[in-house]
Amino acid sequence: MDLLIRNANVADGTGAPVYEADIAVTGDRISKIGKIEDSCPQVIDAAGRVVMPGIIDPHSHADIGLFDPEWAHQRIVQGITTEITGHCGPSPAPNCPEQLDLLRHVYYELTGGGRPFDWPFRDFAGWLDHVGKQKLSANYAFLVGHSTLRICVMGKKTSQAAPEEIQAMAGLLDKALSQGAVGLSLGLSYFPGAYAGTEELLALAKVVKKHGAFIAAHRRDEGETCCESIAEMLHIARETGVRMNLSHVKVTGSNNWGKGKAVLEMIQKGLDEGLDLSMDAYPYTAGYTQLYKIFPVTLWGEGPENMYRQLKDPAIRRQLIDDVNAGRSGMVRLASTKGGADGIQVIQCPNPAYDMKTLAQISREMGVEPVECAIRILEECGDGVQMFCFLQDEAELDSIMRFPHTMVISDGAPAGGHNHPRYMGAFALTLERYVKEQSVMTLEEAVKRMTFMPARRYGFHNRGVVKEGCKADLVVLDWERFQCACTYEHPAGPSKGISYVLLGGKIAARDGVYTHEGQGEILRAGALS
Repeated sequence: MDLLIRNANVADGTGAPVYEADIAVTGDRISKIGKIEDSCPQVIDAAGRVVMPGIIDPHSHADIGLFDPEWAHQRIVQGITTEITGHCGPSPAPNCPEQLDLLRHVYYELTGGGRPFDWPFRDFAGWLDHVGKQKLSANYAFLVGHSTLRICVMGKKTSQAAPEEIQAMAGLLDKALSQGAVGLSLGLSYFPGAYAGTEELLALAKVVKKHGAFIAAHRRDEGETCCESIAEMLHIARETGVRMNLSHVKVTGSNNWGKGKAVLEMIQKGLDEGLDLSMDAYPYTAGYTQLYKIFPVTLWGEGPENMYRQLKDPAIRRQLIDDVNAGRSGMVRLASTKGGADGIQVIQCPNPAYDMKTLAQISREMGVEPVECAIRILEECGDGVQMFCFLQDEAELDSIMRFPHTMVISDGAPAGGHNHPRYMGAFALTLERYVKEQSVMTLEEAVKRMTFMPARRYGFHNRGVVKEGCKADLVVLDWERFQCACTYEHPAGPSKGISYVLLGGKIAARDGVYTHEGQGEILRAGALS
């Protein structure tokens, strides 16, 4: 016995009632749970505190910061001990020299640029080996991106894939899954995934099914055609039998509020039908992305040079403004944000005169209408300007979060400037809002949604539960003092009351400070533990 936690109130992750026990840790495993009289050189007195499994984030973009010393260890202090990454279409592997610039652009563009790192690998095995050489403050599982497969085979082409191109993508996917990728991620509202037909996705889903892996589906739309986008994924799951996860389920745009009931009914019907289906969501009404995504993917999908070239054409510029104002285009529909231009808050802008103001405020100060204002900000300040976009109805969001099958995610990525609070605060806010404040969810149920449920869904059979023989990834929570402390104004936190975080049996964080102890693992398909 290397470490002993005494007097714990154990929320074991399964949803069972909290119980009192001591927990012994030997090596990286929980060796005994019960009344333990033996002495131990390292003791944590958890009297009055909750001990729960380490949090598993099933939809994370933390991979963007793996090689950055500032970013690589931020989230362990929040109790997050396992990350599933590579979501929404792009992944660093597989890659090919002839498309490397485009592959890198699409990967970094997804999360707002990040801090690029070297790619001294070509296949998925090389990518995992490269990550495994780092000091990891969490366990990582990696998806292979559909966008990446498409670019490797088709480059910038926006046509439907020919049969031989689908076959080539399927071959790359088969190899990546054989080399340890845990599934396939889709990003069907982004370039180039937006141009993929359902037949292409069905063919790839069959490869995923063969490997017993899963699809993480960022769908074509979460607003006007949200139900149709869900239906497409249910069709793929039904036709192929693939394990399908519906990523960050939400309904965006004030003109679409109320569709959440139909979305959840569709998901429940799919589950009742026997589809191998799951879903996840995060507890914020605002999204976070680049300002230029108020425009259609045809403007920004191929990179900033093409975007700025189009914006210089007066006819294209006028048409873009008219279409966005009419709600006819844009990944983020400006016309249906909460309050229109008041629902867009500009962040990470190098001009302090604009930063942290709404698009409505800036447009009034410029004396131009909001869409023209957004174009001028992009022209002056570059394509790295981000935004909070308030797109969801709070009551509808709450109903999605409380849906019995919803797993909690962050959908967060590290950022050099002002970040979205979901990156650090999604799990803490779930506990604070739904358990402490609203009392609409028990502590046991909330813990289950962020530990046991994702662990079982993704095959991490020795994680996500406080049980003898399982991995000693644990969080010691001072529930009386617990507070999220991650807000839109101050997103970094850390939360209050997270006393200890254990990673592989080592104390990796203490009272919000990373200790540099513990080493995360690469969780490869076929060797999950």
